[in-house]
Amino acid sequence: MRHQNLCFVLAIFVGMPVTVAHAVPPSFVADHYGRPQTLVAIRKERRLNMTCTGAGRPTVIFLSGLGSGTFDWRKVQPAIGKIARACAYDRAGYGFSDPATEPADVDNGVSDLHALLHASGVTTPVILVGHSLGGLYATAYAQQYPSDIAGIVLVDPAFAGQARAIANAVGPQATAKMAASDVQTLAALDRCISLAETSRLALPAEAKSDCLDNPADPDPDVHRERDREAKTAGFERAIRSEVQAADIVGSDGQTIDDRESTVRGGGLGAIPLVVLTRGNHSDLPGLSAEEDAKADAAWKEGHDRLAALSTNGTNAVVPQSGHFIQLDQPSAVIAAIERVIASARR
Repeated sequence: MRHQNLCFVLAIFVGMPVTVAHAVPPSFVADHYGRPQTLVAIRKERRLNMTCTGAGRPTVIFLSGLGSGTFDWRKVQPAIGKIARACAYDRAGYGFSDPATEPADVDNGVSDLHALLHASGVTTPVILVGHSLGGLYATAYAQQYPSDIAGIVLVDPAFAGQARAIANAVGPQATAKMAASDVQTLAALDRCISLAETSRLALPAEAKSDCLDNPADPDPDVHRERDREAKTAGFERAIRSEVQAADIVGSDGQTIDDRESTVRGGGLGAIPLVVLTRGNHSDLPGLSAEEDAKADAAWKEGHDRLAALSTNGTNAVVPQSGHFIQLDQPSAVIAAIERVIASARR
């Protein structure tokens, strides 16, 4: 699947789903993720799409990873909707949200989410559940607006300073390989933007393009939605902007310039916080098994530091799971959210 093959430092810890637990009826995917739901005007010129199910406080807000979408919560959101209001949203340019008018970075992502929560009438405090890049956004939001937050669940999240941490762990040679992968990724995204701008991705000749959902997601409704949004220039630009904002090669063309995910803000007090780390080893392009192991260790240490931001924080490794824990082991994510809901309600 296209979004699981973006290879750069922010999202290289990616694994294909390995389990089929908590299968969701196709109707839920089509009804909730395959068409616009609530389009909330967060600015005069822009709207964000939000899809909600269930009732009960605190509301749970799902934040997707880079190149992903609301459909990545299809095995978790319906279950949480049975005990609380559960809402997922499309970031600017994603899904059915309007394209961004500013760079897709942490500051603007946090600003958009803050505007969305208050413009939509969601009662705060809320529980944020962030995967990958969404985890970086969720952490930054909680640091900036702690009174809005009742709890946090971070699913194999990106974290502040991760590019430097991983580069220091794997050494200069491996860092140069990852930097080269960044260059290739940006070039590929530039090509996808060009194809989308000229509507060529909609042509039969591009049906097998790596800009689209190829190989196809086994869920036909998810595949249809991935292909639909991938054909839009706003989506392709949003991904490229997030990649460039998050981690990009330095001016020397070899090192990682981690200017986006620098440490922001302080601790999170006693906010209930659960961090989930994938159990499967990474398989980074061009890196040796030893270098991969060092990257894994830096990834886990970063998650330990995230958990330590709260005096009520924990980090757990989820066995037999890749980067998409919510698809590989959804029961672990559901249990973590249920635990944070219970803690918040107390």
